[in-house]
Amino acid sequence: MPQTSKDPVALRSIIVLLGGPGSGKGTHGQALAAALGYEHLSSGEQLRDHIRRATPLGLQAKGLIENGQLVPDDLASELIHGLLAGYSNVRSFVLDGYPRSLAQAKALEQIVAAVGGTVTQALYLAISDDEIVRRLSGRLTCKTCGKTFHESSNPSARAGLCDRCGGELFRRIDDEPATIRRRIAVFHHAIDPLLAFYRETGRLAEVPAEGPVAEVSARVIARAKRGGEGCEGAPVQ
Repeated sequence: MPQTSKDPVALRSIIVLLGGPGSGKGTHGQALAAALGYEHLSSGEQLRDHIRRATPLGLQAKGLIENGQLVPDDLASELIHGLLAGYSNVRSFVLDGYPRSLAQAKALEQIVAAVGGTVTQALYLAISDDEIVRRLSGRLTCKTCGKTFHESSNPSARAGLCDRCGGELFRRIDDEPATIRRRIAVFHHAIDPLLAFYRETGRLAEVPAEGPVAEVSARVIARAKRGGEGCEGAPVQ
């Protein structure tokens, strides 16, 4: 966990990864952060950690997440503000899982400004609804470390056990079929205004996110390294 700093270091760049459930934000976010030398932050992992520890924030979020609903904007923004302000000696971040709504995107602008940073890019991982269902219906998660596997495309070496830590694998409640359908509906309701916000400010880039994991990660990294070049809504030089 990060150490709290009274004087947060100036953040030169924050890249946000947008995409539907199962689009690979965590996987490709980790690859992108490693390639750029950034810190990777996942709001979903942080929320699940709060749920496991039964913190006040986790107790508020638990039922909503299990039912495929979004965490309220103020709660999600409180989490992100604490994370960004709490890291010391970190200059740049890849942020996945937040923002998920227009209100959160606007809140993020204020949060990063307060710690001396700026959102430089929003990369949208585009996949079809059918692909979301296929991916999530086979996803398994480690109870101990949170690493994810897939029954067909990325199985663990030992059935039911995590390759990283040996923990037990399970299917999250929000990956059950009925919950997946609700999550997709919630996602579509929220994503259009969110994409419009980043498009209008010249920071949105869409990355096709179907295909082999390594190939998609390579696309994400290549797109991020191009910076604002070719972003939707970017001014023509």
